[in-house]
Amino acid sequence: MKQNRRSRGVILTLKGWDKLQTAKTKAELTDNAHDGFTLEELSSRMGLSLHTVSRIQGRLEPIDKSSLQSAFAAFGLELCKEDYTRPNPPNELEVRRACPQYDWGEAPNVSVFYGRSAELVQLREWILEEQCRLVALLGIGGIGKSALAVKLGLQIQTEFEVVVWRSLQNAPPVEEILTSVLQFLLWTLRKEIAIAQSFDSKVSKLMECLMNHRCLLILDNVETILCSGGQAGQCRPGYEGYSQLLKCLGEAPHRSCVLLTSREKPRAIVPLVGERTGVKCLRLGGLSSSEGQQLFQQKGQFTGTEQQWQMLIEHYGGNPLALKMVASGTQELFNGKIASVLEYVEQRVSIFEDISELLECQINRLSVVEEEVMYWLAIHREPVSLAELTEDTVTSSFKRLIPSAIKSLLQRSLVEKNGEHFFLQPVVMEHITQRFVERVSQERRDSLIQNIQTPTPYPPLPNPCFDKSNSQILHSENSKANPTATVA
Repeated sequence: MKQNRRSRGVILTLKGWDKLQTAKTKAELTDNAHDGFTLEELSSRMGLSLHTVSRIQGRLEPIDKSSLQSAFAAFGLELCKEDYTRPNPPNELEVRRACPQYDWGEAPNVSVFYGRSAELVQLREWILEEQCRLVALLGIGGIGKSALAVKLGLQIQTEFEVVVWRSLQNAPPVEEILTSVLQFLLWTLRKEIAIAQSFDSKVSKLMECLMNHRCLLILDNVETILCSGGQAGQCRPGYEGYSQLLKCLGEAPHRSCVLLTSREKPRAIVPLVGERTGVKCLRLGGLSSSEGQQLFQQKGQFTGTEQQWQMLIEHYGGNPLALKMVASGTQELFNGKIASVLEYVEQRVSIFEDISELLECQINRLSVVEEEVMYWLAIHREPVSLAELTEDTVTSSFKRLIPSAIKSLLQRSLVEKNGEHFFLQPVVMEHITQRFVERVSQERRDSLIQNIQTPTPYPPLPNPCFDKSNSQILHSENSKANPTATVA
């Protein structure tokens, strides 16, 4: 009887679930429910019991069609055929799901989460419908890669027998990660727990688990095992095993999915990404103005016009971590007045050092050529073509390296692209501008000291890389940092 009753119920399809979630999010904004509707509020709005609402949200337990119709009607929606489906009959995998085994380790708390509905839809489609083997979430630091990975994982974890989260924040050796993952997988899947000592044997054992079982493995902060100072995506010396592992995870057919987050695209997966390869990459952009405002409301009360909100959030690229820092600073320094922050923004004055520190961590990873390209992008201040950047560069040996440097910067999520033109986000441009001014000022001070120590009748030669007529930064910014400086 229980199985017959179960077969008469229906559950939401992914399309129906997304449709309902989108309408719910819009209603939360309209009702100023910044923390989202509680289960009790949804129950009251839909006219359904708490248990039924929970089952609708979970998409696992079937319910009667009339309950779904009531849930949709509560948000002005009509339930269509493509919005629901009958669940598959129970099988061995479904029985296993009744007692799931998840190891979320030190994954961040995502109880407060805004936006990313389109990204969640895309990722669920790749992982659940297209059965992708490897998916990479890429983006600049603070953009919310880890939070999105957790949010997604919690939404789809019941589709897997085992879920394992591992952070590479402290750059652990690849064999340490393999051993840790295998210990949990083998214990959960009731396999022989003895783990071979060799690297190749561990990789083979992991692939065996991923091939025979439906597992979700999430590797966070992959950029920590990548080297700095060269082309983006290369593994650090001693970490080459990760390249072999990622290549194997992306090439070999298996039933599982490996989701990784990184500020840079690992070079090992670059040739594997494609429409029909089972390996996908999603580059995260910033939050929208409305989503950014929601994030601010967590910090307190703020005042500002819609235009001011939009200007502020666009300046910081919708970066969630940067916006949290700005929100805290705005409360502490300006009593929540957005207009006061914008006054400093318009003057290109950095007032939130935490954001500069966040960006400096990534800038320090650049090669000399990449750093010069960043300076020229900041000098232009407007989108610029590859040909214009090449023309700017005076050092002949650098000219031929500009295309590869731009490609590398794109992979590092530091440069944006629009058509054939490249540019920096405002907050990145602000940081690079300040860095440039400090560098030029230091070079002038060093030159002055050198001249005092070794007097010469001739003036020092200008730096050909930076002393150009179109160097707006030197004209507008350096005079503030060094009033006595002159520009050719």
